[in-house]
Amino acid sequence: FIESLHATTKEAQAHAAESDTDLSDLMSNPDYLRQSSSLINEALQKGFDILQLANGDIVTTGTKTIVHQYAWDNAKNKLTRSKVGEKRARKNSNEKIEEMLDEDF
Repeated sequence: FIESLHATTKEAQAHAAESDTDLSDLMSNPDYLRQSSSLINEALQKGFDILQLANGDIVTTGTKTIVHQYAWDNAKNKLTRSKVGEKRARKNSNEKIEEMLDEDF
């Protein structure tokens, strides 16, 4: 039993050393560095949270705000929905925040 335990431990140590070598190879790879830097910068500009895992994988998380505008349609006699463009929605949201801040002070 002890011999098999030593063999398993040696295998685990060899695998860990191999993984460390693979990771150092990855982190010194110019293509990986260039592409990961670009991806991380782009994600940060979009407001995403970023996690770079020990194996070099990159995980980004974020939320997208969707805003809809409703207008009355006299011909159909009902409210109809149209999507507001993302930039316009962001601008309207920022304007509302600024108005709220101005009211409080």
